[in-house]
Amino acid sequence: MFGYIRPFKPYMRFYEFEIYNAFYCGLCKNLGKNYGQIYRLMLSYDFAFLGILHNAVNNTCNKIERQHCIIHPLSKKACICCVSNLDYTASAAVISIYHKICDTIIDSNFIISAFFRIVRFILKPGYKKAKLKYPNLCSGIEFYMSEQSRIENEQCTSIDHACEPTAQIMSLIAQGISENPEDKKYLSGLGYHLGRFTYIADASDDLEKDIKNGNYNPLFLNFQDIEEAKKFAEENINMSVGMIAEFYSKINIHKFKEIIDNIIYLGLPNYKLTNKKERKKFKNNQTEVRS
Repeated sequence: MFGYIRPFKPYMRFYEFEIYNAFYCGLCKNLGKNYGQIYRLMLSYDFAFLGILHNAVNNTCNKIERQHCIIHPLSKKACICCVSNLDYTASAAVISIYHKICDTIIDSNFIISAFFRIVRFILKPGYKKAKLKYPNLCSGIEFYMSEQSRIENEQCTSIDHACEPTAQIMSLIAQGISENPEDKKYLSGLGYHLGRFTYIADASDDLEKDIKNGNYNPLFLNFQDIEEAKKFAEENINMSVGMIAEFYSKINIHKFKEIIDNIIYLGLPNYKLTNKKERKKFKNNQTEVRS
C-alpha cells in the first residue's frame, strides 16, 4: 500500500487522533501476534483507515487500553484490544504486503532482489495463515498483481489501464468489510476510487525519481513535460476524491464518523502533506497566517 489515506491532523480533535492511533497500534499488535513481527514494520496508514471503516460499518465493540510497545517502551499508547475486530484488516494487510514484496523481487536488480527473497521467506508462514482465512481475497489480489506486472512490462501508456489493478485490489478489500449487499456495493466503489487515487498520487510523487531511474511511470509516457503531467494527475486525483466522497455518503456508518469524515473530506484532498517538504511548507504558511 501507499500510505496516502491519512487524516488531516490540524483539523482533528485530540481524542479523535487518539482513537485513530489506537487502531493503528491495534493493527500493529495484531500483525505481530498472529502473522509475524516483520509485518509490523510494513504496516501503512491505509490499513488503519480500513480498520476504522470496518469497525464503523459493522458497529463492533471496541475496547481501548494504554499499552507499551517496541517503538514507545517508556510511555503507554492507546491501543484497540479487541483483536478479532481487526483480523480482516490485518489479513488483508498481510496478503497485500506479501504480494508487494513478490512484485519488488521481480522489478529489482540482483542484490535488492536477493534481499527481498529472504524477506519473502520470513513472511511466508504469516501469508499462508492469512490465505487460509481469506482464500478468495488472496487469489484476487494475486491476479491483479500479476496484471500490474504485465501492464508495466508492456509499458502501457493508458493511465486508466495502469490504475486498474490497484483500483480493483482496493475494491476487493473494501467490499469484504461488510456482508450487507447494499453497503458492499458502495464499499466496492469507494475502494475502487481509493485505489485509483493512491496509484495516481504515487505516480505523480515519484515522477522525477522514475524518470531519473528509468522506471515505469504512465504519466511520463504520456507527458514529457513534468508540470503538465502533474497537472493532469491532479485533475484525475480530484475526480477520484469526488467519487470517493459520493460512495462514502451512501454507506451506513455507525461510529467514528467524525474521524472518517476527516480522512475523506480533508485528508485525501490534502494528500500532498504526506510529503515531508509539503508538510513543512504547510506549517510555515500556518505560522505566517497566525502572525
